[in-house]
Amino acid sequence: MKAKLILFAVVVLLAGVGIVWIPTRHQFIAGTANSGRKPLYYTCAMHPWVRENAPGPCPVCGMNLTPIYADENSGAQMDSNAIAGEVTIGSESISAINVQTASVERRPLRHTIHLSGQIAGNSRQAAWFEFTAYQRDLEWLKTGQALEVIVAGIPDKVFTAQIKAHGTKPFADENFDMMTSSTTVRAEISDPPVQIGDFGKYKYFNGLHAEAHLVAETEPALTIPRSAIISRGFGAMVYVDKGRGHYAPRAIEPGRIGDEFAEVLNGLAEGDKVVTNGSVLIDSEAQITSGE
Repeated sequence: MKAKLILFAVVVLLAGVGIVWIPTRHQFIAGTANSGRKPLYYTCAMHPWVRENAPGPCPVCGMNLTPIYADENSGAQMDSNAIAGEVTIGSESISAINVQTASVERRPLRHTIHLSGQIAGNSRQAAWFEFTAYQRDLEWLKTGQALEVIVAGIPDKVFTAQIKAHGTKPFADENFDMMTSSTTVRAEISDPPVQIGDFGKYKYFNGLHAEAHLVAETEPALTIPRSAIISRGFGAMVYVDKGRGHYAPRAIEPGRIGDEFAEVLNGLAEGDKVVTNGSVLIDSEAQITSGE
């Protein structure tokens, strides 16, 4: 339903500048005069699910119905090699809705995590940055990672901390908080102490609020741009570019989600081309065609 509303908004916007694209089973065709050609059916620019065999008013809003014609290049029938849910779009429409694709490639995933916590065990010899790690973040955290820690009240200094497997304190609490699905992870600060102001022997405060950003990177994995993934509520899917204006839906199993790319565990092969821009309109056409 959300995808259809987006499609209607695009249609209304285009209608406002004198252009109407009507999604059909064969391609998005401009609603202009086509002398000497017999329409496939008639539809409404505001309600593209309406399909009538004869001209007249839209049964929903009363607007005059627009004739829809078969694509001159593909004919009135779907390609014989088309699969269920496949959508065919003419070259002009591909340009009009700015369809873009990208290849499935193996590359490292990068993911930026914002960490919030406090300074603990602050003394002349040692100090730790203790932060909350949620279950979804654990796959990105590893011992040996270095963090740049910023402490409120010391804006001119950045502290370096490292998650150590065999430090003087355990690097993580063993038990999870069931309510928040999180635990505490510790990174040892390499240049202690954390000192604010000049308070004599009382200058090594504990519990100071601190923050850090961690950019985690994985080994190369099979990935696609995040923008290619569509979710209708029954799992992740993409549209694969089959060439010559044919786009086929493909169910996938995503893995880790990075800042720009997502890992694909099943459903795609290296070298496949997926739609990264325009997939919402293509999916809307597929739903209208199938009556979903």
